[in-house]
Amino acid sequence: MTATLTSSPSKDFFSSSQYYPYSRSLSCSSPKHTHLKRNKLVDIWQGLNSNDLPSSTSSLFDPCYSDERVKKTSPRWKACSKVVTSLLTFTRTKKLRYEWIQLVGHPGTFKEGIHDGYVMKALCEHERHCCELLKNDILKDFVPKYNGTIQDDEGKLFIEMEDLLASFHEPCIMDCKIGVRTYLEEELEKSERDPKPRADLYNKMIAIDPSAPTEKEHEEGKILKPRYMLWRESISSSQDLGFRIEAIKKSRGLMSKEFQRIKERDDVKKQLSEFIADSTTRANEYLRRLLDLRSACLRSNFFQTHELIGSSLLFVHDGNKTSISMIDFGKTRSLPENIHITHLKPWIRGLHEDGYLIGLDNLISLFQEIIYELEL
Repeated sequence: MTATLTSSPSKDFFSSSQYYPYSRSLSCSSPKHTHLKRNKLVDIWQGLNSNDLPSSTSSLFDPCYSDERVKKTSPRWKACSKVVTSLLTFTRTKKLRYEWIQLVGHPGTFKEGIHDGYVMKALCEHERHCCELLKNDILKDFVPKYNGTIQDDEGKLFIEMEDLLASFHEPCIMDCKIGVRTYLEEELEKSERDPKPRADLYNKMIAIDPSAPTEKEHEEGKILKPRYMLWRESISSSQDLGFRIEAIKKSRGLMSKEFQRIKERDDVKKQLSEFIADSTTRANEYLRRLLDLRSACLRSNFFQTHELIGSSLLFVHDGNKTSISMIDFGKTRSLPENIHITHLKPWIRGLHEDGYLIGLDNLISLFQEIIYELEL
């Protein structure tokens, strides 16, 4: 397989992408022969963290991946079948085991990278712009390495970035959405300019809380998007703590995304403690990484000039090490001229505060509390 770098200069940054077009053979002798199987396996994990909350009746698995249905081991956790679990890990080289697990994302978002230790994520121009800026920012040590833009043999564009799970063995993974809101102000304005009640949003609301809609909304079977967006944040810990647990995957396949209504501080702390398996060592490692991240944010030009909306911190650990990385910059935007934010204040419409440091500070405080309680 060969890759050729091409570029098309333009004054407009978003229209001047560099990409590596590549082709692949589906013959049995090709090292890329198993791409289609791998892409199907990726889809197992897709959709756990889209902007839409899942229906309680939706399945995380398609029957085509396994004849076994998902087995519920508790109200919150779903276990992968042995067939699925064994397929999720495949050999890239004789010496390297590469686990492909996408905990979060939209269907079709991720593919295997063309370089070892990298994955390809569907191109979002805003995210690509952020990746370009972050390469030269002090936060570069807290984000996946960026390897440019790639075009596949179907003409689809992707950004190639570091696979944050490649160096872990049977990792535990947690995705935390950071900030007091996960929607842009422009999204709210757009939905208000053209207010159309939607049945799909009503169905998503009642799947989580049948009592949430008003009597009128129940009668119509529809709700407005602004109403849904604000309600969605209010039921989680986002507004009060500045972050929410979006999804957790434990070692050996146990995973859950049923955290939408975990709001109280003590309940969030319980989930964090369970995630680290009450390990003081692990808690201290995560705490140090969070403190280093906060220090870097305060010195970062990127952080001071952007509002980070819908961005996550990805927590990963196995039996030997831990890691925290900033991910998901599709909704990150440059601040308007003459607008300065602290990342520490509650959101007031028009001021663009994202509450990122509120979430970071509460995570730091919670891990400090966990460590204190574990050492008693």
